[in-house]
Amino acid sequence: MNRLLTASIDRFGPVQNDVRDSLSDCSQSVLQVPAGQAIVEIAAPSRFRVLARGMAVRQHVLADGGRQILGFATPGDLLDLSGLFTGVDHEVRALGDCEIRQTTTREVSTLIRRHPNLLAALCRAVMTEARLQRNWMVGLGRRTAVARTANLFCEIYARQKVVALAHDGRCHFPALQSDIADALGLSAVHTHRILRTLKMTGLATLHGGQLTILDWNGLVALAEFDPACFRPLSDAAAVAAARLKPPTQAQA
Repeated sequence: MNRLLTASIDRFGPVQNDVRDSLSDCSQSVLQVPAGQAIVEIAAPSRFRVLARGMAVRQHVLADGGRQILGFATPGDLLDLSGLFTGVDHEVRALGDCEIRQTTTREVSTLIRRHPNLLAALCRAVMTEARLQRNWMVGLGRRTAVARTANLFCEIYARQKVVALAHDGRCHFPALQSDIADALGLSAVHTHRILRTLKMTGLATLHGGQLTILDWNGLVALAEFDPACFRPLSDAAAVAAARLKPPTQAQA
């Protein structure tokens, strides 16, 4: 059963039982991707690629080699939603060694045509991604460099805590200073100064691929971090109905 795929989509549902059955029955291959290698190429169609292990970056690379990182992907994320109908407009690259689960483009198309409930969940997933992008846009345009770095650290920690990969203020974050610079529109030198400032003020450190939050409340205040921005959009009515539904005989 494709539990990870079902769980990844169900966050934006809940999806109906027939959708769960179809997701469980579809084929799924496992791909091991080394650090630095492309996971999703530009114009690639969606294959419901789910990040099972590791971290990845969404990015645009300009003709002169300049790079803008659009976001970071953490385990459980669907990597290619923007390729559902038109092909992905950016590339996704492994930040460290990654494990990917993916199905076929034909099965993706069949599932979407067959299940309107699935399509609705995927639309909410796309809207959630758009909300994350708006938060990044606000950061690039209006937050100070140290505040946007703090916001990034809060995001990385909070998203991994949801999937039980962050504990006691620590989580895996194999980003180099150049990655952070390309994500936040900074120079490598400025990024180094900011990381040193966050460490000296007792807020957070990044060393050896590990992010350590020393003062969560202080970091949140500096970043003006709103965790609601990162919660998956879901069908509120369906969630309420599911909570009110009496348990089945097996569950009782």
